[in-house]
Amino acid sequence: MSRTLEPTLLSLLPTYSRDLPQPLLELASSLLTQSRHSAGTLKAEEEVARAYACAHIACERLKITLDLPPIQPRPPVPPRIYKRLYTHLNNVLPENTVGRLGRVRTPSSKLRESGIFGSGQRIPSRGTPNKEESLAKFRSPAAPKGDNTPTKSTRKPPPLPGKRKAGGITSTLPAWVRPTIQFLCKELDEERIGRTVLAGMQTIAAMNGKHLKDEWVDEHLTPLLAAVYFLVSSQLYVLEQGTELDDSQYVRMRKAILKALGQAQDNVNIIGMDEDELWIGWGDVKSRDVDSAVAKVVENGWQREEWFSGIKHLVKTKKAGVNDEGAEIEDGDERPFSEKLHIQRGDTMLQSKWDMTDEKREEYRAWKDDMLRRIEEVEQFRGSEMEVDAAA
Repeated sequence: MSRTLEPTLLSLLPTYSRDLPQPLLELASSLLTQSRHSAGTLKAEEEVARAYACAHIACERLKITLDLPPIQPRPPVPPRIYKRLYTHLNNVLPENTVGRLGRVRTPSSKLRESGIFGSGQRIPSRGTPNKEESLAKFRSPAAPKGDNTPTKSTRKPPPLPGKRKAGGITSTLPAWVRPTIQFLCKELDEERIGRTVLAGMQTIAAMNGKHLKDEWVDEHLTPLLAAVYFLVSSQLYVLEQGTELDDSQYVRMRKAILKALGQAQDNVNIIGMDEDELWIGWGDVKSRDVDSAVAKVVENGWQREEWFSGIKHLVKTKKAGVNDEGAEIEDGDERPFSEKLHIQRGDTMLQSKWDMTDEKREEYRAWKDDMLRRIEEVEQFRGSEMEVDAAA
């Protein structure tokens, strides 16, 4: 038995105050041994957690039989890596793996086997009925041949509800789309194009808030996001620089987008949503996938929609930020203009309505001047009334 298994099991069951049950130790050791045959080749980062995962699986399989306390896993590797390793080992290791004892021995069973109450020969126990045997007594007898009237047991069962949509019941886009766009904008320092990219995804994949039944779009959401981001970013570059993209700039921009997308799953999360549910519809993207998606967008004319034509307003916004440089210093806010166009990441509680912008400062100044003017008028009116009363 591996010496690391006992402390590992204790760390998984921190509230277990007694000695660890022998069946649990033996099952964990058996699983670890079998895993070296069934899953002999693991990545270096996964090999570190092999023993921990086997112990965790043993606890899960015996928690009801042994009445174990709540399991509190704290794996030695990042959660995403550990979850993949745990799922893999749980699938390849057989469910009927048992230790040398094969069952939990109670005092009464020990006495029966010792022969104190008669023969030590064990009486075979009744096998556990399967699902069909358990439900057979509650089912109506099959209809005789020739009778086409279906009975309750022979009717086609109602379809099972589909898996809940990642973005929620009313969502038209997967939950990962919005925070991934925000992450891309943050990583590539292009926060101002976030709303345009999101508008493009909504227009192509969810026109008017309704999911479009386009098989290509459903199967290529991640390349589509990369293509939309690339088209918006490249169009903005052309409008600002006045020159077309050359091959080297095209490759460099595409490489930066792919690198940021590759880091998204490790940095984007939504509190309260399971990781498997969050990344429904996500797929790995390569250079040729981005090129194909860009060609698909151009072929279908999706870039001729209103969301794409609005990019010219972003150019005007940037120029205004450069011309109003003195106004920013006067306001005491020396942040770059791109930081004022704040786009939230998936794990932040900040909201854009609380961000202080130049427009909001101007509105506040106008409101303040108006309120001071009204206060002054009221005070002057009261002063005139007091003078009239004194004269009377």
